[in-house]
Amino acid sequence: MPSKLESERLLQEEKRKNLLCGGLAGEIQQVTQGLMLARETVELQTRGTLPESCARFIEPALADMDVCVRYLNYIAENLADLTSQVQGRLTPRLQPVEPAWQWGQMVSLVNESCPGGDRVRWECGCAEGQFVLADQAWADKVLLNLLMNALRYTQEPVRVSLQPEGEGMRLLVEDSGPGLPPELMKHLFEPFLADAAQDGARHGAGLGLYLAREYSLAMGWGFSLESGPAGTSVRLDIPAAPLHSTGLAALRSASRSLAVRARQADRLRTAQSCLSL
Repeated sequence: MPSKLESERLLQEEKRKNLLCGGLAGEIQQVTQGLMLARETVELQTRGTLPESCARFIEPALADMDVCVRYLNYIAENLADLTSQVQGRLTPRLQPVEPAWQWGQMVSLVNESCPGGDRVRWECGCAEGQFVLADQAWADKVLLNLLMNALRYTQEPVRVSLQPEGEGMRLLVEDSGPGLPPELMKHLFEPFLADAAQDGARHGAGLGLYLAREYSLAMGWGFSLESGPAGTSVRLDIPAAPLHSTGLAALRSASRSLAVRARQADRLRTAQSCLSL
């Protein structure tokens, strides 16, 4: 058992880490705002004024800036959520969410963006119109983080299955990659832990899987992971929501709105930026 002095040292160290993560998140957001302003200025000043020989270099450069800004914003958002989680302030905005439709749309968006064909196989045994209580943004983030992790480690299709489980639902995300090494499994749910993907590069800051679990647990979902030589499987157990039938038609309309689809597309573009770097 650590001594009082050692416990105090560890507490102070955690406080310093939290301050660092929170401060970095704010600094990164300020930098990205400056980059986007500079990008917009360049685009406005050069639009229609450059010869084609120059424009063909400017446009890809501006697109690369978009990718980098999205990636930086993703890091800042994860650092801010990590700080909130450590401080016990990571609180979901629970509302009725329709997983069969919302995640089906997200998988469709992922497949539309994958060069060379569909990379994700979607299997759904839950009826559309069945709602659970969840944070709508977190539900997308959980699935996207799991998909990003799986797609980095295998070239084979990733299977996503949503099925009834008692009165609730069960989501499985399975890949056929090489599996996670035992030494990594021991520390899997520690923040900033990342392993090399198939190309040998270290991708990401090691927060995606950690935050996927934290989002899930904060929403009251069960989260479990198994990994071996045949691949890795993540299971989410989503409890039933005590919702009455009155007003479900209005809920369904709201859950399928263009605004929801637009937010999903924006989160997907962020995920694409993370996968492309």
